[in-house]
Amino acid sequence: MKTFPNLSLLTLIAALLLLSAIPSRAAFTLSGQLPEAADSELRLLREDLDSRARTLEVSIAANGDGSFQATIAGEAGVFYLEVPGAGAIPLAIADEQRVRITRNPAEPSGILVTGSPDTIAFQAYETFRRDSLHRLVYPPRAALNAAKDAGNVPADRMAALSDAEVQGYLAHRRELNDFTLDKIGNSIALYATSLRWDGDHRLSELESLVERFVDDHPKLAIARSMSARLERFRRTAIGAEAAPLEGKSLEGETLQLSSLRGRITLVDFWASWCVPCRVENRHYVGLRSKYPSDRFEVFGVNLDDSQAIWSMASKRDRVTWPQISDFQGLDSPLAKAYNVSALPMSFLLDGNGKIIARNLRGEQLSQKLEELLGE
Repeated sequence: MKTFPNLSLLTLIAALLLLSAIPSRAAFTLSGQLPEAADSELRLLREDLDSRARTLEVSIAANGDGSFQATIAGEAGVFYLEVPGAGAIPLAIADEQRVRITRNPAEPSGILVTGSPDTIAFQAYETFRRDSLHRLVYPPRAALNAAKDAGNVPADRMAALSDAEVQGYLAHRRELNDFTLDKIGNSIALYATSLRWDGDHRLSELESLVERFVDDHPKLAIARSMSARLERFRRTAIGAEAAPLEGKSLEGETLQLSSLRGRITLVDFWASWCVPCRVENRHYVGLRSKYPSDRFEVFGVNLDDSQAIWSMASKRDRVTWPQISDFQGLDSPLAKAYNVSALPMSFLLDGNGKIIARNLRGEQLSQKLEELLGE
């Protein structure tokens, strides 16, 4: 029997508890043969959806015939294998899988991945996502952009085109939720879908699915990430108290959302590149002239990455309401606090800072304000 001299019982217990808290590091094997990778270095990158960053997991040397093999002592997750001449190959790898990658002209991507059902599920999701974008989002977006470029389209027509694009994108997000729940299940690929979850569609089913995933993989970082994303959905649900927001205005003044307590406030996330956001800015100008600022106000959160661009767009759209930015785009902590992963996105708050509606635009927003504030 192995003994631990000079260690008290309490010290030993503490050491065992510490070891049990260390994340699992079950290895997986990656091998294959890609002719274009001959005598080159392949890079396996780990995807982190919270930071929207990819970090190097390991470099793998390929032989003269393009063959390679490595055992990676890292936990399960979503990866991209960068191959010279082949781009980045998406992978969803579970513990102890033996993943093999080869060329196969019969595959749509030209790449065949075996030994990883999770990767197959990830590929199916990505194929469906692209098809859904082409069906539901790109046509109305193209029509809206064409109208914007024409420059002489009436405001009501621009508003209708903007609404069509927004509705198309919402339908797209709902389709992705459906595919995730109906096809992805408890796979590691579930993490790859989490960035685009729609918190207003089948949320309770997503919560049950993630709960099962966490039960099966309690130590995985991606399990904690998905649980945290669902918690942010709960914090932005109707009836929840809106998260605090603070930042610098264009003039360098520190502004706080809490300073607007006592009035109906629209928290609006926007950016210069979001055409529906720009269309809606025109609507806000009219609403602010209709209602006094002590009863209704807009609090903008700009998600551009440049103060110059933010300033130019604000001047063109006549944005005079309070707004802040940290120039970090969709990676901004301001956006993450409200689970904002796409634009447009807005939250209507009552005088106590409680969320009473989300994503009201155009006539819907006007009608809601009339209901709350009168004509």
